Amino acid sequence: MRTSATHLLKSVRGFTIAEMAMMLTVTTIVAGAAAPAVQDYVAQARYTRALHDARAIATAVSRFEGDVLGQSARARGWATFDLLVGEGATPGLGAGGDRLWLAPLGAARVGLLDEHLVTNAVGYSSNPPRQANFIRGWHGPYIESGIGPDPWGNRYAINVKALADGGSCTVVVSAGPNGKIETTYDGAVIVPGGDDLVALVAPPR
Repeated sequence: MRTSATHLLKSVRGFTIAEMAMMLTVTTIVAGAAAPAVQDYVAQARYTRALHDARAIATAVSRFEGDVLGQSARARGWATFDLLVGEGATPGLGAGGDRLWLAPLGAARVGLLDEHLVTNAVGYSSNPPRQANFIRGWHGPYIESGIGPDPWGNRYAINVKALADGGSCTVVVSAGPNGKIETTYDGAVIVPGGDDLVALVAPPR
């Protein structure tokens, strides 16, 4: 009986130290080989999300601008700002970037996108006179939830001054993976600098 019990104990005693070391080595090699692929996937997912966010904000701004066009210059209306931003950290400045993108929230001509697109904190009229068979006024929210930071923790920004100027290109910008703005602030055409993500705001219909 004792011999039988000893045999059973030996058969279920588990792995030896050498076997455990071998398994740990194999697991480490497999994990190391998979890590770059996982990192690439995460990086691509962040990039895709930021581009989607920027385009969604650009579409919302275009709709919003068309709706409240006649009220743009009212107190704290969008035309009284140079820059509108989302939540998040202020990015750094990279080569070719413009410092105007970095103006702090709370500065004289810098406002929060949420107050125009989500909550109507500005108080745009929502029931103005009918014009060309369309009731102009704030018909938001244009984005259902608040505009949070990009996937790298920095704010989205829009050169809203270009909406009033008319001759400049209006864009939504994310500083991208390196967290540095490398894009110009104004111009008839704005090309993304560095790894910035840029979405064009189409003129309202």
